[in-house]
Amino acid sequence: MSSVRSFNDFGQLEEIVIGSAEHFHIPDADASLRHFFGLPEDHTGDQVTEADLARIIDETQEDLQALADTLTSFGVTVRRPAPAVHGSPLTVADWTTTANHSLMPRDCLLVVGENIIEAPMPVRARYTETFPFRGLLSEYFASGANWLAAPRPRLADATYAYEGDTPVLAEIEPLFDAANLLRAGSDLFFNVSNTGNRTGAAWLRRVLGSEFTVHEISICDDHVGTTLHILRPGVLLANAGRLTPETIPAPLRNWKIIWFDEPEDDGYGLTWPRASTWIGMNILSVNEETVIVPARQTELARQLEKEGFTAVPVPYRHGRTFGGGFHCCSLDVRRQGSLESYV
Repeated sequence: MSSVRSFNDFGQLEEIVIGSAEHFHIPDADASLRHFFGLPEDHTGDQVTEADLARIIDETQEDLQALADTLTSFGVTVRRPAPAVHGSPLTVADWTTTANHSLMPRDCLLVVGENIIEAPMPVRARYTETFPFRGLLSEYFASGANWLAAPRPRLADATYAYEGDTPVLAEIEPLFDAANLLRAGSDLFFNVSNTGNRTGAAWLRRVLGSEFTVHEISICDDHVGTTLHILRPGVLLANAGRLTPETIPAPLRNWKIIWFDEPEDDGYGLTWPRASTWIGMNILSVNEETVIVPARQTELARQLEKEGFTAVPVPYRHGRTFGGGFHCCSLDVRRQGSLESYV
């Protein structure tokens, strides 16, 4: 049996990949980065000393190790990417940038059943982000997994369009970050946004075939992990600052919803934050009863405990600094359970 097999984000977790902040590099604010983060034209980049950046990276590595140790205590196999030095020049077609990090496998890789898919990411600095994970991908392929990659995008300037002041992706080629997807068995919810276009949804729909239904939704500007989570069949965790009962995806509206509206602000260590305070609800489920939450998010833990979940606090200091929480910085490659329809 393939060592890759996961249809949702809530089945009993057996194996997971956790990213690394080692050698994190701040790329230039090119057209794609400005588009993704909504940066103003006069943005000149981060002003941070080497010592401060080194401290932030070390603290993040400590927190990721704490996450790995916690998961190991639950019997989960934890895998890590190969060491990589980021920041070397990267030139494709008519643009040049520098590689960014290998911190967030959830963004660059999508697991659907026994398929592991390299996503066609729209930010140029993330063009080679799957490379530090290639050793694991080769291993998973040898075990029987289907290793797929979306068409490698050109990412021309025309990709980065605007509707008024709202950044949107042109429909020139398939584009999406894997973190745009909410997985619910045979139903996948694809967030059409600044990090995923309808052409990307169409490509994924055709590749996965008739076993899966890819629903197009639009519930936030980019990734869904700070807006909506499926905790178990019939139960959602929802961002009360962005969603209402009417904007929950239609197939899920009759589910029980835990509304969360009081995230703690962890602050950020660079000149500007890569994520809002809602990164505090970027949680990771071990199973249908156990959820790992950032240690400072005590109100979130309280709400989950009130609803019968076990909330496991783990420190994570730099979610806003790097723009990713526990869900972003991990990729579950094997969970118990088979292909089911939950909606």
